[in-house]
Amino acid sequence: MIRRTRVEIDLAAIIGNARVVRELAATALYAVVKADGYGHGAIEVARALERARAADGFCVSLVEEGVALREAGITAPVLVMGPSQLGGEDEVVANRLTPVVSSHGEVAELAQVARRRGVTIEAHLKVDTGMGRLGAAIGEAPQLVAAAAHNGIAIVGLMTHFACADTDDPADPASMTREQLRRFAEADRAVTAAGAALRIRHAANSSGAMLFPEARFDLVRCGIAIYGNASWASDARLAKPRQQAMRLVTAIAELRAISKGSSVGYGATWRAERDSRIAILPVGYADGLPRRASGHAEVAIRGKRVPIVGLVSMDIALADVTALDGVTVGDAAVLLGRASDGATITAAEYGGWSGLSEYEVTCGMSKRVPRTYVGDAA
Repeated sequence: MIRRTRVEIDLAAIIGNARVVRELAATALYAVVKADGYGHGAIEVARALERARAADGFCVSLVEEGVALREAGITAPVLVMGPSQLGGEDEVVANRLTPVVSSHGEVAELAQVARRRGVTIEAHLKVDTGMGRLGAAIGEAPQLVAAAAHNGIAIVGLMTHFACADTDDPADPASMTREQLRRFAEADRAVTAAGAALRIRHAANSSGAMLFPEARFDLVRCGIAIYGNASWASDARLAKPRQQAMRLVTAIAELRAISKGSSVGYGATWRAERDSRIAILPVGYADGLPRRASGHAEVAIRGKRVPIVGLVSMDIALADVTALDGVTVGDAAVLLGRASDGATITAAEYGGWSGLSEYEVTCGMSKRVPRTYVGDAA
């Protein structure tokens, strides 16, 4: 590897996180690996989890994501949740993917494949219980079940998605999440009465799985929880603490002496208040360190945090290491993740510097930054 800037993924941390979350939920765990595993690498994460038997299946958004898992040798169930299946029905069936349907159009397209191939296709039905984004209306769900059954599609799963599980108070019986659970129960009764032979019911994302025991049903769909990000009160009940799996690490490329009053970077937004020593870091907004983090971000060098000064540019960030002793070219600089002596930088903090969510932080790590994988122990 030529470039010293890299994203390190701790697969052992992901395996451990999945195991403790599944133990807490006391039900099956489908690991959400859409969007390239939230930036962690979908194939590498899925392979590690499958080898370790730490997940019971996987969730993706795109047909292409599911096909990539199959081509990589993943054999566990793969649920394609997104609305982008139209045109990919043959690939879904050929690769033994489980489609999610929520409209008559999706049922009709799958039906053509079922007739042409002479097979029955098993699918999950998504109902809208309040997210207002995807999913069939509860009143329409029985008609979809009947249309599916008439056209060679067996609705074996029922699902929904929570809108507010990450912000709702679990003690509030009138919360949005509990209202969605009541609507989900209504949908369950309706589709069962319409003849659906349901084997699987699922509603909980990471927040739902961690905070609402009654939402766990037959499986939970967890992404951010297994990558070690976000936090919930229920973390205290886990068998061991979850670990953040991603690190963004670079190395000091150059050290420059800056005299008092001199500026650094575009726009001369920062001027040295004393004679200073500036570390040149080969990482910038083209790599996943947002320009909006300028003036807020910190980096851990030699176990201590120091400020990033001046504007973050496309390829370079600048750190004020004047207060550190013994800093040399080549020293590691941790911008995200575990560092020594308590200098760890969480995804929440990293995102807070630029107004991003933790999801955006990990998904936003550029493809030009090499991924390295450690700790793949079952």
